Amino acid sequence: MTQSARIAAEFKAPLYVAWELTHRCNARCLHCYSASGPDASTAGELSTEEGLGVIDQLADAGLLVLAFSGGEPMMRRDWQVLAEHALERGLSLNIASNGSCVTPKTADTLARLGVTSFTVSLDSHEPGLHDHFRQTPGLFVRATRAVRLLAERGLRVVVSFTPTRLNWHHGPQVVALAAELGASAANMSEYVPAGRGSLDLALPPDDLRAVLAQWIGLREEYRGRMDVLWHDCRVGMLVSDEERRRYVGCGAGRLVARILPDGTVTPCVFLPTPIGGFRTTTFREMWASSPLLRQFRERQGHIQGNCGGCEHLDTCGGCRAVAYAYSNGDPCAGDPHCWVTRDARVQLVQLARGEALPV
Repeated sequence: MTQSARIAAEFKAPLYVAWELTHRCNARCLHCYSASGPDASTAGELSTEEGLGVIDQLADAGLLVLAFSGGEPMMRRDWQVLAEHALERGLSLNIASNGSCVTPKTADTLARLGVTSFTVSLDSHEPGLHDHFRQTPGLFVRATRAVRLLAERGLRVVVSFTPTRLNWHHGPQVVALAAELGASAANMSEYVPAGRGSLDLALPPDDLRAVLAQWIGLREEYRGRMDVLWHDCRVGMLVSDEERRRYVGCGAGRLVARILPDGTVTPCVFLPTPIGGFRTTTFREMWASSPLLRQFRERQGHIQGNCGGCEHLDTCGGCRAVAYAYSNGDPCAGDPHCWVTRDARVQLVQLARGEALPV
């Protein structure tokens, strides 16, 4: 079997697909990767019938986990119809939300449906800072209430935290708050400059490394009480050799994909490069035939820059969305957030902001 055939067989279906049901949202987050907001257009969104067909295609392709995101997914009126169908087709269903739409009634509905998990974003344990990130006064109160309501009904609730220059040192307190609220897990997701999120919010490589090491420590601290998770391709460089062998690093086009509200498919939630769309192509065809996904899966000979010759290419691969953000749109470029092999582009970005310069 050739290397291409072996890799195609290994990644014959994604593990996780995030479907942005809508870009409408009652918040306007500083770090939003989809630039969603209250005035986002709903024109071109997949219809309910089209959405049901999307779910069927994903289930038939062998997908395991489907996540509804946005925007605020619960602002789409047919979210419950879509959720019921996904669960009927045997998919594990996660709903990623800012928590604002969770009331006792909707919490009862989510529990009745049997939603597999529900993710609520918290940017800080400080209400003011969280609401600043979300540009929505009072959202911290609604988010924490949502975690409590859902946990009380026995749902698996995941508190999601995204470290940036403004809040990265608040991670341990957010994890502690998640435990206090009754969450089942706390997850750290890497900040990627995408959508509305600017380069200015990105952590320097050494600070990012410190955050990842901190979360590895938190996993041990909360073991047996609450799961502590992360979504960052570089963590494999910090764990034990035995654990590292199970890592595949960047999951774009390997383990994950994203669906935009109009049915366009991209390799991950942060990467805007399209590989096709449900209105013109089947998901099986997109996943199996995309030249870009083949490059992501093979890595060797395709991924360039500081990642191309790195000893961690197989277990990390560099974040393809970060590479895109700093390279003027090249998803196969090097990763400037890496602390192992430095990339000059991140230094240039810092200089452009005037840091450490007499200006």
